[in-house]
Amino acid sequence: MIKSASLAFLSLFIINFGYGQGRAKYDELIKEAWSLYESNDFLKSGHKYTEAFIAFGGKGMVNDRYNAACSWALANEPDSAFVQLFKIAKNGNYTNLGHITIDTDLILLRNDERWNSVMDIIKANKEKAEASLDKPLVAYLDTIYQEDQKY
Repeated sequence: MIKSASLAFLSLFIINFGYGQGRAKYDELIKEAWSLYESNDFLKSGHKYTEAFIAFGGKGMVNDRYNAACSWALANEPDSAFVQLFKIAKNGNYTNLGHITIDTDLILLRNDERWNSVMDIIKANKEKAEASLDKPLVAYLDTIYQEDQKY
C-alpha cells in the first residue's frame, strides 16, 4: 500500500514538474513573441508564438493565440493567422465580436472568404454565451465598449 501511494505521489510530482517546466518555457516564449510584436517584427513574432504553442504541447491561451493571429496578419501570412483564429473560435469559444471587428491588425484578413466563417463561429459563440442575458442591455454595453475602444 505504501509502495503504491509513493508511486502515485512520485508520478504526480513528475507530471506537475513537467507541466511547470513547460508552462515556464511557454510564458518565456510568449513574452519574447510580444516583445517582437511591439518592435514591429511581426514575422518573427508569429514564429515565436508558434514555438511557444509547440513547447506547451500544442496548447495556448486564447489571448496568446489571438495575438499570434495579429502577428501573422501583420506579417502578411493570412493562412497562419486563420489557423489561430479558427482555433480560438472553435476550441476557445472566443466571443469578443466587438473587438475582433474593429481590430486594425486584422484588416488584411477581412477580404478573405475565411473571415466570414470565423465571424459566424464567433457570433454563434457569443449568442450561446449570452443566451440567458438581457439582450437589449448586452447590445447597449457592446455599443459603449466599441465607442470606448475605437480611440
